[in-house]
Amino acid sequence: MLNITQNDYNIIKQRNVKRYIKLNLLDFQYRTVDEISGNMLSCSIQCDADSDLRRSCNVSLVAANKTFDIQPGGRIFLDRYIQVYIGLKNIYTCEIQWYNQGIYLIDAPTWQYDATNNTLSFSGLDLMSKLTGVRNGQLEGIPTVIKKGESVREAMIATLKLGGFTKYIVSECKNRDGSIQAVPYDIEIDQGGYVFDILSALRDILPQYQIYFDADGVFHYELIPSGEDEPVLIDDDIWESVLIGENVNTDFTSVKNYIEVYGRTHNPEYYPSAISVSGAVVTMTIAKLTKLNEYDIIGFTPNSAVSGNVQLAVNSFGAKDLVDSNGLHITSLENNVYYVAQYQANGTWLFLGHQQAKATWKDENPDSPFYVNGTVGVIRQALCGGEYDNIISDELALERAKVEIYWKCRLNDSLTLDIIPIPWLDVDIVVSHAPKDSTTQNRYIVKSYSVDYSSVSSTMSVSMISFYPYYPMY
Repeated sequence: MLNITQNDYNIIKQRNVKRYIKLNLLDFQYRTVDEISGNMLSCSIQCDADSDLRRSCNVSLVAANKTFDIQPGGRIFLDRYIQVYIGLKNIYTCEIQWYNQGIYLIDAPTWQYDATNNTLSFSGLDLMSKLTGVRNGQLEGIPTVIKKGESVREAMIATLKLGGFTKYIVSECKNRDGSIQAVPYDIEIDQGGYVFDILSALRDILPQYQIYFDADGVFHYELIPSGEDEPVLIDDDIWESVLIGENVNTDFTSVKNYIEVYGRTHNPEYYPSAISVSGAVVTMTIAKLTKLNEYDIIGFTPNSAVSGNVQLAVNSFGAKDLVDSNGLHITSLENNVYYVAQYQANGTWLFLGHQQAKATWKDENPDSPFYVNGTVGVIRQALCGGEYDNIISDELALERAKVEIYWKCRLNDSLTLDIIPIPWLDVDIVVSHAPKDSTTQNRYIVKSYSVDYSSVSSTMSVSMISFYPYYPMY
């Protein structure tokens, strides 16, 4: 959450704004070791909430002396971060208010020299680049495994430290019902993989989470904000002071009200030669299975319906509970349906569901404008392959389908504003605005922005999306 003061609002409303640019040079412990000011020619900033590399910048400055040479011990080198600041002068106090634009790795420095110019230009890369292999982050030459059942939060923190970062805000990984989700399957990153591969695999366990570095260089793992309950930080009182132009588009294509999710296809090694059902116990004979080992997967088809707290009795190993990923009993199985289960170290069978994990969810709320039995009809989307192959059970597939409906049963209006730059603006904040020819204040979430501070006439392009109110469906 941005900490915006009344002074910040007042500076933006000034008719005449004088801007300043400076760079702080930081070591890898985020300590300021030098400052560059008065040499800046241009500075552009880009930020996109939907990108793994959220922030980037491009800087040009006058290389006034040999300290700007690209060499060990120089101001611009591999052992430095740069922190970009934009300053606005308060015309009433004559003080300069500085605003942090992010911390970056230095990339691709180039010289331009002629009779009139001695210019140094370079790019600034998001700190995530230090984990993706762009600058660093490659794992040691053995496969890295995050074991099933580990805490997602603790695994995320340990992985970050492996990548050399100790500043983080890492939330617990929670399902929609508030239960904590552990790592549901072994995550294995092969030789030559990167720290980011582990982080992204942990992030993708549940679809409503994101990872990124903020402007202060702090790593975040947290829920993607929906904008439903967040306070409005910018309204038309501010926009009227800075607005130059706007463009509104309504996106119909992203609206879906019927979601099918297809996850991993299991190929069980073990099948029963005989099976029977008595009460809630499914008894099987599997000659090939002489010992129960963790991660053993069996496939079976009950020859009658099962109800109650289901147990599987394989050979002489005794009846053992069939449970979901939260350890809760499975209470029913259908007749003549093929199911898959995996043995766990705690002596229970994890119910994976169908041979290919799958689930469907649809908008069945009559009050929703996207009701499947309403005027819009069924708008179906099937999701499979790629990240969906990490979904190992029907239970996780259902959770994913519910989340997808949550996001897609909304009419997305995208709004792009061309404004006088607001240096304290950030992505994922909630704003409100009444578009042209409308008196209704709509809520939006800022998703991206770009700005070039090369001149006093520079503008900022801000892209945002709005949502219809959420109609609960589960």
